[in-house]
Formats: sequence, C-alpha cells, structure tokens
Amino acid sequence: MVFADLLLYICAILALLFLWQYYQNQILAGHIKAVDIFDRSGIRMYLCATPDDGEICESCREVNGMVFLPSRVARSEFTPLRAACSNKGRCTIVIIGLYGAWPEASQVVRQLRAAGRESFVHLSFEELVGLTKGSWQASVSAATDHLGVGMLAALCSENKDPEVAVSGYREIIQQAQEVHNLPLVAPAYLQLTTLLERQGHSEEAVALIEDFEKRYPQNKTGPYYPTKIQRGLLTIKKSHLRTALPSQPPPTEQTSPSGVEDLTIKSAT
Repeated sequence: MVFADLLLYICAILALLFLWQYYQNQILAGHIKAVDIFDRSGIRMYLCATPDDGEICESCREVNGMVFLPSRVARSEFTPLRAACSNKGRCTIVIIGLYGAWPEASQVVRQLRAAGRESFVHLSFEELVGLTKGSWQASVSAATDHLGVGMLAALCSENKDPEVAVSGYREIIQQAQEVHNLPLVAPAYLQLTTLLERQGHSEEAVALIEDFEKRYPQNKTGPYYPTKIQRGLLTIKKSHLRTALPSQPPPTEQTSPSGVEDLTIKSAT
C-alpha cells in the first residue's frame, strides 16, 4: 500500500510538471496570453514607464506612471497612449508586471482596484522612484518583482545616475527567464546601448548589439521578440557606432618562424 501511494504521488507530480511545461510552450508560441496566467499566479498590476532621458515625445511622456489592472492589459486592443507617438513609435515604453507586496506598491494596488476595472492610477515621477526605494526586497514578492523593480529603477535613473541604469539593464539582459520578465529584455538592450553610446563606450555598445542579434535572429519571431522598430533602431546604432570607431593601426612588422623579418605591411591608401 505504501508503494502504491508513493507511485500515485509521483504520477501526480509528473502530470503537473507536464501541464506546466505545456502551458509554458503555449505561452512562448503565442497561443496563450501570458497576462492570463499572471492573473492567476500573482501579477496584480501593470505599470507603464519611459526612460528619464529627455528624448521621449509628449504623448509617450504622458504614459509614464500609468498603472492598469491585468484584466485591462490583457485585451488585444490595449494601449496606454491617448495620442499617437510623434516619434513614429521610436519612443521606449515599458509595461512592467508587478505583484507589489511591499507597502508602497500595495497602496497603489488598493487605489487601482478602488478606481475600477476601466480606470487607472497615474503616479508621479517621485512616486515611481518611491516604489523602487521601498522595502520590496523584504516582501514576499521580492523574487517575482526583482527584475521589474530593477527595470523601473533603471528607467528612472538614466539622467541622474546612469551607472545605476547601466547595472539594472545588464541584470535584466543576463537574468530574465520567467515569462513575465521576457518583455523587458529588448527594451533593456535598446536603452543600455544608448547609454553606452552616450558614455563613449562604442566598442562595448557594438558588442552588445551583436549579442542582441545572436539572441534574436532575424529569421525567427515570437511573442517576446523585439519589434521591427526596435531591430531597426539597433541596426542604425550599430552602423553609426562602427563608423565612429577608430581604425585599427596596421602591424609594422612580422617575424617568420625562422627568425627572418618579413616586410612591413602597409595599409592600402
């Protein structure tokens, strides 16, 4: 009887693991909206944020700080924009899913639910920064919200503390694996490349774009792959960065294995 019970438990666990893997594959294939899963597994609000870099158009800047319920974001026609982007979609708007178990975030969740399913809450820049400086690391949602809070902190820090932003974007690129964090990766590549370019790290920026191209091949698509605009922006940046890179000086001389000096190699003029 003990063996039979143990076998039953093992079969049940394997069945659950199979179902979870099946849903993960369905989400990644785009057959199921991840936000539908989030409604049942812990994401309580979606927060829209834009970079603090002074290059966002007025329409997209108005979106910064808007918070929506998951049920509203799940709609296929959802957009936080009230008017079209005047930069032809080239502005970065990141929609961050959070559970928000720490006090500052829980208050926002309560306000959002009180506002109703069709409404939203609009946080100021100072309130966004306050969320990132709250006690989220000590909350039960720390593991779930870790990269989301990091993305929000990075977006809020680009102007005043770019090193914090660089560190945050790197962490997202390196660690994002959960489904609810995958939409953060492409914006992290884009913003990190921009910051490295501003800081004069052209070679590092080019290497980052090449890593992006390996991660997201042109011949593949998916629900969390970058948009055509994001790909185009990074392609243009790569071209500009390579043009700005200093040309490598040619070698002056080479020594053959026999110890006889070769002729000096001169660059073509």
